[in-house]
Amino acid sequence: MANSATYTGITPDTYNKLKGQLSAAGIDLAGTNGRVSKQGVVADYAYEENSQTLQINNVQVSFPASMMFSPDKIIQKIDEAVRSAGGRVG
Repeated sequence: MANSATYTGITPDTYNKLKGQLSAAGIDLAGTNGRVSKQGVVADYAYEENSQTLQINNVQVSFPASMMFSPDKIIQKIDEAVRSAGGRVG
């Protein structure tokens, strides 16, 4: 079971697009690193502008989100958003 992922080709413009897409799904990335926690989904994130990478780590899913999602499913949703924004799954 995956609970982390690395994304490459994340320019500042791509990161801003990604933040907008994830925000529409209820996941708000504030700044370039931190922890998100929403309705049972918790994850750490760190964006490095110089290396154009985004790390998603420690994805955990508890109730109520666990009724519909697993950490793998959350990573898959983020993968789709990254590709849509112009980044690459690392």
